[in-house]
Amino acid sequence: MRHSFLSAILVLSASFAGAVEWTPVGGITVLGGMQSFAGERGSLSGNADASFAPAMRLDDRLSLLPSVRAEYEGTRRVNDVLGTATSAQERFESRLAIRAVWSQPSSRWRFKPAVAYAREMLKETKDETWGLGLYDQVRWTAGAEAELMTVAPHSLRLAVDWFQVAYPNYTTLESQAVFQFSGQSLARELVGDRVLDRTGWQFRVGGDASLGSRAVAEGSLLGVWSRFPSQPLVDEGGQLSGRTRQDFLTSAAFALRMPHDWNADLRARAGLELGVNANTSDQNGYDATRGRFLAGFYDYVEWRVAPSASVVIGPPRRPVTAQLKLGRRQRHYTRRPPQGETGAYGSGSLTTIEWTFGASLDYPMARRLSLLFSVERVSASSNQRYQRYYRYAYEAATALAGLRWDW
Repeated sequence: MRHSFLSAILVLSASFAGAVEWTPVGGITVLGGMQSFAGERGSLSGNADASFAPAMRLDDRLSLLPSVRAEYEGTRRVNDVLGTATSAQERFESRLAIRAVWSQPSSRWRFKPAVAYAREMLKETKDETWGLGLYDQVRWTAGAEAELMTVAPHSLRLAVDWFQVAYPNYTTLESQAVFQFSGQSLARELVGDRVLDRTGWQFRVGGDASLGSRAVAEGSLLGVWSRFPSQPLVDEGGQLSGRTRQDFLTSAAFALRMPHDWNADLRARAGLELGVNANTSDQNGYDATRGRFLAGFYDYVEWRVAPSASVVIGPPRRPVTAQLKLGRRQRHYTRRPPQGETGAYGSGSLTTIEWTFGASLDYPMARRLSLLFSVERVSASSNQRYQRYYRYAYEAATALAGLRWDW
């Protein structure tokens, strides 16, 4: 049903091909280099990204913006999979989306319905087969955004989206050793059929505006309600009840950007991003190996701050850009106690802190070709010492170089 719906939209878009204005936008980026992770010897690695978005203007009121994107990440990362820090050797994601933009020429309002499909594949080990990863996911999204243009190019936006996320391989791999110890399950709430699958709604409001003559401020508020129809709640005895899990995530973000132009060929950009996430879940945890009930296992508060600075040299169309970024992220699981090296539970709450430093250089070589350099270092620490199954503390460094071709 969903595949037919998306196909019909694409066919309808193609039928207008002879009568519309086309503006194709896209590019390919390929990077390769060295990476080290958690004290391991440096190894060859790389990332690649390709995108294509043929924007179509049907008339003065209606435009269609189909897009397709594929992204490969060979640099090892730690991914947050619903409250668990899971290390992935490789990641591949593909995404297909189409958005319509409707507006009256005399109106400041724009209406933007959209539908999107995405598939993400993760390889936790090098010898794992693509498409069979435990945390591979398929995501459908459908929704709409209303935008009010204020003082050009700034606006206010309100959006509502429905989503569905499925983990097609989780059930078949759930019984492997990572979830079993001495014949008992390590996480009662994660046992069963399709227990990570979820559906829900996402609500967001945001906007941007000028602050004086030089600075621009952006802000957003996001609320995400998720329902896990196949994940029953865990009670104090470690048994599964008849009720199912529901989560609500609240996220607020603020960004301040301040440009400075010394002359037409030398400019600087400074930025600061702030954010906070708060997740509330009615799901509990139960450690069967220690007979420990863990109420509010997935509740957390997370703070983020990321200052950045860049220098732009040359003409606006093809400048040389050098950028520095620093980021700090701290997550506090409000009701989950930390564990010592042997797995014994301590007092207080589990906390993770992650620092990120990055530097990049974008150097144009030809009309559509650019040379790219990037280095990044990530340092994560935690009061969680027991890391037999999940990674909470690690060091990672990456140095990559490559090319980007735009069209």
